[in-house]
Amino acid sequence: MLVWFLFHHNAKTRVVKDGESFVETCPECGRRARFDEVEVSENFGMFFIDLVGEKERKFRCSVCANVFDLRDDDDPDTIPAVQPAKSARELERERAAEQARALAEQQRRRELAEAKENRIEDELAELKKRLGRQGR
Repeated sequence: MLVWFLFHHNAKTRVVKDGESFVETCPECGRRARFDEVEVSENFGMFFIDLVGEKERKFRCSVCANVFDLRDDDDPDTIPAVQPAKSARELERERAAEQARALAEQQRRRELAEAKENRIEDELAELKKRLGRQGR
C-alpha cells in the first residue's frame, strides 16, 4: 500500500507597524542601511492544513533584505560601533580605487593568459623540431 503525504512549509515576513527602526552597518552586505523590525512567521502543515506555526521578531536590512535576530541593547559589548557617514567625495574616491584595482586585476589576468599561450606555442614549436629531427 502506497501512502502519499503532502507536506508544506510557508515562511513570511512583514514589517511591524510602529516597530523599531535604526541605521547601522549591515554585517552581511557591509553597507550602511536602515534596519526595520519585522515579524517572521513560519507554518508547517500537511494536506494544505497548517499544523505548526511559529512567529518571531527580527530585523531586516533595507539594502540586502537579510533578516537578523533582535539586537540586545542591554549589553554594550554586542552593539557595533557606529561609523560616521562617508562624504560623497570619499565614496567617489573609494569607487575609483576599486575600479582601478579591478582594471589592474584584468590586465594581470590578460598578461598571465598571454604568457601561458606563448609558453604553449613555444613548447609546440620545440616538439615539432624534435619530431622533424627524429624522422630523418
